[in-house]
Amino acid sequence: MLAAGDSYYYYYYVTPRYRYGEWLHLLVGAILVMAVGLSWFYYVQMSLLGLILDSVLFVLAFMLHELAHKFSAIHYGYHAEFRLQTWGAIITAISIVIPFFKIIAPGATVIYGPDDRYLMGRTAIWGPATNLAMATVLIIAAFSIPPLYYYLAIAAYVNSFIALFNLIPLGILDGLKVFRWNKGIWAGAFVLSIVLFILSMMAVP
Repeated sequence: MLAAGDSYYYYYYVTPRYRYGEWLHLLVGAILVMAVGLSWFYYVQMSLLGLILDSVLFVLAFMLHELAHKFSAIHYGYHAEFRLQTWGAIITAISIVIPFFKIIAPGATVIYGPDDRYLMGRTAIWGPATNLAMATVLIIAAFSIPPLYYYLAIAAYVNSFIALFNLIPLGILDGLKVFRWNKGIWAGAFVLSIVLFILSMMAVP
């Protein structure tokens, strides 16, 4: 089982506290996520090629989710940057050696700007939307490329799970921000995430 904590936090400051090292933080976060992906080698039957492919796709699921938040926030006039979070990174690192239950939450997209629920909701939806798009493409690709079916199906499952988990309208999760902004869009995205999660779960052999 894999859990993905929402790494989308807000800090309302006029001037960013961090000015350097964002890409180093992303690199470390990506390495941790890839290590979690590689750790599946001990628990599932998977070829080396498939293991590498899924590890790369796990990293893309994480990075594209975070970058979608970042660039959508910038589009709406906020300053945004990715930062490692101490406990999130530690929990992700521990997940490398824990069998079956995996947590991917090494850091946060930190956003600076006014607390506008409309802009925050629009910014929040892009993370899960990115994972929903990836899950859809991966499910189609899995059936289109039989030799890679198993690996692509697993990657689709991971993306759909990340989207579904983050769309739960609670706490700091994306879902609560989207729900407060537009309940119709939240409902549509949430239902789609459930459908894709079920389809991808059924697709995994």
